Amino acid sequence: MLAAISTNPEKNPLAGEDLKKQLKALYGRISRQYPFLSCIGVAAKGAENQDLELYSSSCGTISSEQFPRVLKLRAGESTPVVVDNTAAFSSDSEESSPPFKSGLSLPLVADDMTFGYTFFGATEKDCFTPEIIEQMNVYARVIARIVAGDRRSTESLRTAIASVLKLNNVNESESPAHLRRVAHYSRLIARCCAQNHNLSDSWIEHLFMFAPLHDIGKVFVPEGILMKPERLTHEEFEQVKTHTLKGRDIIDHMISCFDYSNDLHYTSMLRNIITHHHEAMDGSGYPYGLKGEEIPLEARIVAAADVLDALLTKRAYKEAWSMDKTMETLQQLAGSRLDPEFVDILSENRDELLEIRIQCEKG
Repeated sequence: MLAAISTNPEKNPLAGEDLKKQLKALYGRISRQYPFLSCIGVAAKGAENQDLELYSSSCGTISSEQFPRVLKLRAGESTPVVVDNTAAFSSDSEESSPPFKSGLSLPLVADDMTFGYTFFGATEKDCFTPEIIEQMNVYARVIARIVAGDRRSTESLRTAIASVLKLNNVNESESPAHLRRVAHYSRLIARCCAQNHNLSDSWIEHLFMFAPLHDIGKVFVPEGILMKPERLTHEEFEQVKTHTLKGRDIIDHMISCFDYSNDLHYTSMLRNIITHHHEAMDGSGYPYGLKGEEIPLEARIVAAADVLDALLTKRAYKEAWSMDKTMETLQQLAGSRLDPEFVDILSENRDELLEIRIQCEKG
């Protein structure tokens, strides 16, 4: 008998948790009935393209490369796919080989559209009988609703904020290309440090989505100050500094007005990015003078990405710097203003940074 769980998200007892926690809870329920199941993974289309990306996994030992490899074996299929060929799960590294010998791939469907796949891994071969596949289909429908709801609420909030930015004509100092680059730099950093900080692919994807909103509070700063070519006065700089808390106020107001608080699992990440991306590792930043790891991880990542792009890009008060000069300056800021770990990641990935700049200029 399949463990009782509603396919209606409003009646789902797992609602209110983030996706990874919900998957773990589902895995716990299923594995009690089917001990041969080793993990569940979800791969869904990315926010900006049609490529499948690992969205979340109930098993921390699975790398972000293994599930997509398995799922893409039959990408586009709208029917269940059983994989009993252990070679399909092979990895270049024995340490990263996934803990299953067979698997079942089921489509994620919302509004009659397939937007990804759920993968059930098993420690035994030939265990996915027609009866078990039918029962796994019920769980796959639950997962599809959870994932679709999570993505819709996040995208809805981002779209709403983007509309505010457009309507208020933020400022010429924050070009669309700059915002795209900061998002891509942030995701590059996060992917490179994912193992050290135990970051899920869902966490990284939300960071990518929210990073462009870091300076939303600048709608309250006069354009003349933001575009001033000369050094700001003390009073002008104090006015600029208010954009972090005012940006957070915008987000809090929108979350309240649109009632996102109950179904959006990453509002704290968004608030942290906007509020703390000008904090400094030595405590000299603003608005609260946080130090080191007191500063939320997502804010430290976006801070490094933002400073990188500011140095490489022509602004009203400066010319664009070379990559060598920029990297030298970032190293000087490491430990005082920026997190040294993320500065090192940027320094070690210059080719990727240049490619990002080229792609973002194309729009």
